[in-house]
Amino acid sequence: MQRRIIILTARREAPLLQQFLVERNPFVTVAIAHNLSSLTAAVDRYDGNVRIISFLAGTIVPASLLSRLRITPYNIHPGSPEYPGSHPESFAILEGAETFGVTAHEMTARVDAGPIVAVCRFPAPPNCERMELADLAYAHAVNVFSLVGAFCADTDASMPHMEEEYWASRKRTNKQFQTLCQIPANASSDEAALLWRACGDDLTSYAAAAQA
Repeated sequence: MQRRIIILTARREAPLLQQFLVERNPFVTVAIAHNLSSLTAAVDRYDGNVRIISFLAGTIVPASLLSRLRITPYNIHPGSPEYPGSHPESFAILEGAETFGVTAHEMTARVDAGPIVAVCRFPAPPNCERMELADLAYAHAVNVFSLVGAFCADTDASMPHMEEEYWASRKRTNKQFQTLCQIPANASSDEAALLWRACGDDLTSYAAAAQA
């Protein structure tokens, strides 16, 4: 039976990721999806007999679609298991994390809740800014894809779970990020500088937020 994989990712990354899988296994069929509608169409085309690998994609795959898959799907995204949920770079900077990372896990109906199959941690530079940390995570995410992609190109089996890795219980939300990006009226210069590093261009003043 011919192996089939759908890569859910942005247009820039798609050709290189597709090339990697085909070079690993010339007999694998690789489809590309950039959003939920194209992903659904691809799953329909293969009648669920396909694996999804989501790479740095913001699309949340609903339970109704996941339930149709016959092969375990995986999600690769920034944030070590200590930072599940939205905008992990920002909250890592806020908390002064000394390490950050990239996680690959099985997709489940709940976001960042599936069994973890790969983690790549790296030192977080002192006083780094959000985009600097995001760029580092991107580079390491490519390495994680090479690990997950190589496994999936060779077999339809599920990857072994990393039993020693588990998700932190506190999952950040987009609403919490929006709140984080509002500078309190009484913030000190050090607090404002920290928020700037954590939020970047999304940072707004307390007054501007109150008028919105």
